[in-house]
Amino acid sequence: MLAELFWITLVAGGAAAVVLWVLAARVAVTIAASNGGGFTAWSLAVLWPFGARHAAGVSAETSASLNKMLVGFFIAILVVIASMAVYSNLTFVPPTR
Repeated sequence: MLAELFWITLVAGGAAAVVLWVLAARVAVTIAASNGGGFTAWSLAVLWPFGARHAAGVSAETSASLNKMLVGFFIAILVVIASMAVYSNLTFVPPTR
């Protein structure tokens, strides 16, 4: 029962990380489009969307929003890593000789 709880936590944390990444990518692509960036700006917006907060012409509200998404993303990753560690310890079956 406890292993299932940590499995659910692992899946929820992974889903939260993906959702935050997609939301940040949407904001970063919007910033890249408004700045008239080329292929490099668009690819950077998708690969690391949180870096768009340092682009020229970004408002303080957008920058703060991306910072909050970055913090939430790292918290979600930490939850996934901790849940994975606990789940693997709870489901470990020692080998028999």
